Amino acid sequence: MERPIRVGFDAQSLTGKYQTGLGIYAKNIARIMEKHPETINLKMLWPKGRKPFRRTMERLTWEQYYLVMAAHREEVDIIHMPCFSVPRFTRLPKVVTAHDLIVMKQPKLMAPGSRWYFSKWIPSSYHSADHVIAVSQATKVDLVNILQIPPEKISVIYHGVNPVYTRVTDPHDINRIRFKYHAPMEFFMMVGSFEPRKNHKVAIEAFAKIKDASVQLKLLLIGIPNDYQRKLIELVKDMDLTEQVLFPGYIPDPEIAVLYSVATAYLFPSSAEGFGLPIIEGMATGCPIIASDLNVFHEIGGQAVSYVPIGDHSSLSEEMLKMHEDPPYRATYVIEGLSRSMKYNWEHAAEETLRVYLKVLTKHGVDI
Repeated sequence: MERPIRVGFDAQSLTGKYQTGLGIYAKNIARIMEKHPETINLKMLWPKGRKPFRRTMERLTWEQYYLVMAAHREEVDIIHMPCFSVPRFTRLPKVVTAHDLIVMKQPKLMAPGSRWYFSKWIPSSYHSADHVIAVSQATKVDLVNILQIPPEKISVIYHGVNPVYTRVTDPHDINRIRFKYHAPMEFFMMVGSFEPRKNHKVAIEAFAKIKDASVQLKLLLIGIPNDYQRKLIELVKDMDLTEQVLFPGYIPDPEIAVLYSVATAYLFPSSAEGFGLPIIEGMATGCPIIASDLNVFHEIGGQAVSYVPIGDHSSLSEEMLKMHEDPPYRATYVIEGLSRSMKYNWEHAAEETLRVYLKVLTKHGVDI
């Protein structure tokens, strides 16, 4: 290439104090690309004030108008929408990352005010992209079967693992984090947003069945508080589990890595996912994973994950007890996970994304 590709990168998912899975993806792709200015001149396109959108119309106006105007001002060669919808009214080459079609398949998961945007507008906008990046084969299958997007227009590019997620063995760090978050020698954990499809309730019910296996046994449900989390706290009170099921709130990545490293197992009983970052984070830190029997989890975790039927708290509790009481059995998942996690790398993800840019630009006859 004679000059770097000028990429207009939608930064809306990076606004606000905390990022969920979408923001984590965008942050890491941008982080790697910014390390290679000789190849990519990344133009971060920020909404006004760099503040999160509160209303669907604000997001739509940004994506369809203000972002496009910013891209033209920056004279970008290509626009990449790492999350959300594709600008429809511009001739600039466009790439979008599709994380899942969960809301399209299950629209009632989203509040009525946002349902149309997430279940209708976003999926239909993918047809306006020159190329779609799917984060898993499972998502690609949905894009082809549900939206009839041609397979050749889709590239599967897996997430990577943030380097902070490595196994922590330093006793000082471990003891400090255990004390800070009231994490005893034996505990299970979940990390992520509080919403019904994550099935925290199933995890709580499964834990209740084995809570007497050890006086120290606890369950940590980690994530940013919201209305659904408050309902779960009330459920825990009703079940008389307040001392054993803990809600520590948001925890920074380096500290979560310590908890992963010493947890008995990570619980991922979700009923729908497009990828599942905690699977590769857990594997990279030597934490066994017990996950629901989703195709995408099999794709990402392979033989390194223990699978249980979706919504079956009895099967989940049996597997939790086995992880707790059978160290050799647990160790097999630690070893398998550490090995498998090595295939997930953000540098590789960024390289594959660059190849998509070049493919699209070549098709458009853009001279780079």
